[in-house]
Amino acid sequence: MYYLISFATAMLVSAMVTVNGTLSNAYGTHLSTVMIHAVGIVPASLIALVRRERVFAVRGLKPGVFLGGAIGVITVVCNNAAYTGGIGVSAMVALSLLGQTVASLLVDQFGLFHMPVKRFNGAKLIGLLFTAAGIGCMLYGAKTAILPVLLSFFMGVTIVLSRSVNALLAEKTSLFVSTWYNYSVGLSVSLCVWLFTCLMQGASPLPEAVAAVPLWAYFGGLMGVITVSVQSFVTPRMPAFQLTLILFVGQVFMGLVLDALSGAGGSAQEWIGGVFAVAGLSLNALLDRRAERGKPAEGKLHTSEEPK
Repeated sequence: MYYLISFATAMLVSAMVTVNGTLSNAYGTHLSTVMIHAVGIVPASLIALVRRERVFAVRGLKPGVFLGGAIGVITVVCNNAAYTGGIGVSAMVALSLLGQTVASLLVDQFGLFHMPVKRFNGAKLIGLLFTAAGIGCMLYGAKTAILPVLLSFFMGVTIVLSRSVNALLAEKTSLFVSTWYNYSVGLSVSLCVWLFTCLMQGASPLPEAVAAVPLWAYFGGLMGVITVSVQSFVTPRMPAFQLTLILFVGQVFMGLVLDALSGAGGSAQEWIGGVFAVAGLSLNALLDRRAERGKPAEGKLHTSEEPK
């Protein structure tokens, strides 16, 4: 059951790219970012209220632990700008995963954000090259500008940064308090950026006319809250390697399916590239799992149940 939940969550992450991008096409990058965070803060607040979370009992915490939402604004802006730049969903997801891989390797190498140090080795370089080759195959021959490619890669980097900062806040408070601050800070920052952009450009804050937007395009923020909650539920109930592999496979190949359905891609070349990208990411995840198994036990029992 947990495998199916994880795979569905991964597909939801890829679908969010299309949902948020569609909203951006209608309202513009900055206004759509405000709307996404405004939608997300509603369920985050309801969850905090129902669970009676003490969201304001954060006195004494360093300001830096609240920056996850601000970094998340950069993630959404990169997502929306890359999508409107014409890059395929599968390529965006793959480039984002490459960015996440590179950023994660740096975090592990230097123990950033109070994470345990995991030194880089030559074997991991092979997995990274496999991933890069797969993404190169997916992008080969595509008429894609360099900017959407860079934005997609940088989006992956910001995902790791935001996730790491939010994890620090969750450790000091709770998961749901961290989620609430992620969306509340994100809403505040995106609102300021939107208003500042309108002021500098001398444009009206609201668009004069908006093309017909499907109702589902407004639910990117809600999908984000669901994704965070579900991943928090399945993470302690699944071995890390299987969870990582399922998330990678689900995101990349859901992107390929969305491209095929929209007529924007889904060729054999892209599928082959997707296989290489997943193979490289899976190799690095497998190496991490073997490294963890090789460590001496520290007297801590593993109580998580195995998925059926």
